[in-house]
Amino acid sequence: MGIHSPGNFENDILSLSAKHFLGLTEADFALLDRHRALLSQDSEALARRFYDHLLSSPVTAAVFRDFTPERQQHLLQAQADHAEGLLANHLDSHWMQSMAEIGHRHYRLGVEPDWMAGAYALYWDYWEGMLEQADMVPDERRSLRRILLHLSIGDLMAQLRGYGQSIRETDAERMAVFEVLLQTLIDPQAIDDCNGTHLLSGICAGLVSKSSSVAWSGYFIREGAEETLIPQCLEGVGRDGLHIPKTPEDPAWRALETHAPVIWRRGDIPTPDWLRPLGTEVSEMACFPFGNGDMSAVGVVAVWQKGYFRRVGSTYFLAFAHLGDLILRLRTQALRDPLTGLPNRQLFFDRIEHDRQQCLRREHLLGVGIFDLDGFKQVNDQLGHGAGDDLLRQVAGRIQNLLRTGDTLARFGGDEFGLLLPDLERVDDLESICARIMEELRRPFALGEDIASLSASIGFTLYPLDESDAENLLHHADLALYSAKKQGKDQCQTHTWLMDARISSQVAQREYVVRALEENRLLLHYQPIVSTASDIRDQSVVGVEALLRLEDGKGGLLVPAGVFADSLDHPRLARAIGLFVLDAALSQGEIWHHHGLRLRVSVNISVRHLLDARFIADLGTALARYPGIPADHVEIEVTEGAPLQDFEKAQQSLVQVNALGVRVGLDDFGTGNASLTYLQKLPTQTIKVDQSFVHDIVDDPRDLAIIAAIITAARVLGLEVVAEGVETARTAQLLDEMHCHLLQGYLIAKPMPAAAIPEWVAQYHIPVRSLASACQESESSVLTGHYHRVQQFIAALRGEEPFPEHVLEPDAAQKCHLGLWLQTEGVAQFGDDPAYSIITARHQRLHHLAVEAKVALDTGQKDEALRKVRRLGMENDALLAEIKVLMEAPTSPSGSISPAQHLPS
Repeated sequence: MGIHSPGNFENDILSLSAKHFLGLTEADFALLDRHRALLSQDSEALARRFYDHLLSSPVTAAVFRDFTPERQQHLLQAQADHAEGLLANHLDSHWMQSMAEIGHRHYRLGVEPDWMAGAYALYWDYWEGMLEQADMVPDERRSLRRILLHLSIGDLMAQLRGYGQSIRETDAERMAVFEVLLQTLIDPQAIDDCNGTHLLSGICAGLVSKSSSVAWSGYFIREGAEETLIPQCLEGVGRDGLHIPKTPEDPAWRALETHAPVIWRRGDIPTPDWLRPLGTEVSEMACFPFGNGDMSAVGVVAVWQKGYFRRVGSTYFLAFAHLGDLILRLRTQALRDPLTGLPNRQLFFDRIEHDRQQCLRREHLLGVGIFDLDGFKQVNDQLGHGAGDDLLRQVAGRIQNLLRTGDTLARFGGDEFGLLLPDLERVDDLESICARIMEELRRPFALGEDIASLSASIGFTLYPLDESDAENLLHHADLALYSAKKQGKDQCQTHTWLMDARISSQVAQREYVVRALEENRLLLHYQPIVSTASDIRDQSVVGVEALLRLEDGKGGLLVPAGVFADSLDHPRLARAIGLFVLDAALSQGEIWHHHGLRLRVSVNISVRHLLDARFIADLGTALARYPGIPADHVEIEVTEGAPLQDFEKAQQSLVQVNALGVRVGLDDFGTGNASLTYLQKLPTQTIKVDQSFVHDIVDDPRDLAIIAAIITAARVLGLEVVAEGVETARTAQLLDEMHCHLLQGYLIAKPMPAAAIPEWVAQYHIPVRSLASACQESESSVLTGHYHRVQQFIAALRGEEPFPEHVLEPDAAQKCHLGLWLQTEGVAQFGDDPAYSIITARHQRLHHLAVEAKVALDTGQKDEALRKVRRLGMENDALLAEIKVLMEAPTSPSGSISPAQHLPS
């Protein structure tokens, strides 16, 4: 007798127990053996009757509905073998084990145990017929009937044992699945799982570890219209990067498209191509779809046994699908901007990673971009946040209509958006898309009853030309956006490595300024501001502007524009530098006032410090520390662009500045995006016209017109106007005659140390009164500008000043100050007056004489040049006299208003 395994020993005990329980003896089996040939003589017919009977009932026929004829024939032969084996087995351990396996199989096929028991009636009827026809003594027939009945019951007992074991295994499997669900829901780490990754991964890992039937599990995400499912978690699979491409018969894709679970069984349909490399011979695979919209997913569970999902029931796994659906909904909310519904920064990063991989596979370019809206702040400030929100939604809608399938538009916050443009074949494709976006955003936006116009600045980088990770790709796009805004906005810039170098340089500069601040190497120089007004009796020097300088440690001085301008408004430095400037400037102002030098001190404050909630307290502390300088002799200068960053906050801060008695000056006026209406809304006492307009006022009629408009608006509003960057006496004279009497620039003085100011003030003389002018103060800025241009040309021929522009060129008569006016306002008002044609002809002769004089000078005929210059002066006097006659006339011949009312003043 051989050694038995524990399983065989258990089967032997079961066999002995069944025989004993059923009262079957060796004598009974001996009797059965003697008549076995009789009882099994037509077992194939019995098997056929058995299956005919099963197929006649709808309940049992459903089990065999999909069986092929070959498989049915195989089962028919197996049933015949069972009928013969039942008579010969004596309920031994091997037979009992094989019958238990049949019970397992019936359970997996869905054959209920009552139908299994009922099938034995066919056996009994068959054997009863055989016994009735057999020639044997009655006692022997009765014994055989008892033996066959007990034998059938023993056979059924073995099958029910296997059936019951399968039920217990299924219940254990269901409990395991339920436990995974329960453990996932009560996992404390799930509280911090914002996007559901931990929950879904926990489900996949739990199914593989808790169930011996599950071979592997995972879930795959589909974003938008992508035709590839991307794995988010795979447990039990020994490889990464398993992607599922879209094919018509793929079970995962069928589940997504039908929104219903799909069960794949080996042998029913071909094995999907993506499943073959896994090397696991799974028998079934269930695909459960969840999610919707532009983010959907499918959970995949692969098992070793066929019939698993029918036995365990798909309801348990549908619970996971419902949980996954909830997680994706929550994840979508967590990854979406609530205002526009666009992806947020986190989802944008996820898509960068995905698009980078796709880009490499397809050998195309990926554009990663950031853009923001130029002028959005004004919409919020002027029309309210509701209008701003409406504008953002309209922007999102317009851009999405321009994008292709597969492109991504995201909102990062405020008016900042992200763009992902995959599958670009050429750099030109990116430029074309950017051009369409900018053109679309230039179109006006209807916001209720209001209309808003704005533009966009865009920064892009291209992968894999820029072989960076997702974070650095976005950083490089941000650098390009910064460059686009620095270069004037309303444009698209692509990242270059020079931008990286520039940023590195700025970081080094900031560290340099930090060290200078710590080492007390920051100091102030002061540039005087003077008045040319004739009513100034006591003092023509009205004040100074405090300008920051940095000692380089080698005896030299550095100015912000060349070295550290970008550091002044940095979060780390803005307030610290502002505190230093306030303290140093007010301290010096107090010293000057103590010595009788009552100068107004203008202090530049950065945007960030102005908007800092502590700024007013900082200013108040400085005023209290230095009471020797009156508050009205302190002026806070802010750049024109400062209020645009947060108008309401800037306005409130400046109102509080005035409440302390301190003046407010708007610096660099005309260079930003502010409108003249800001002068009405902001508590400003001084406008400082930027030097870019002042420098070319004699040559550029546009600069002249702008400054004239600013001066006029300031006079109406009762504001002072300071012209910055005055470098020539001619410019100073022209500004003075235009009623801009406060001047600052190198003609007056360069910035100087505080110690040099008293001596300079004592020796200063007003620079403009030495210049005689034929123009009266009441005359227009056009005539004043024209007069000074002619005077400058005459002085230039004498070698005293540089030649003005728009005098010698062939079309100079159409481009100079007076020429532009004659072609526009002049012809409109006086075109019908005979004097108009005389004036235009004389103006043309002026330019001819200027050219002739210059040619004479260049050819060495200096006397001839001076003669022509004298004639040019006479012609100009006549021209001015003729224009004055028109200006003094009450109406023109056509009945129009006097020209004096139409020349800019």
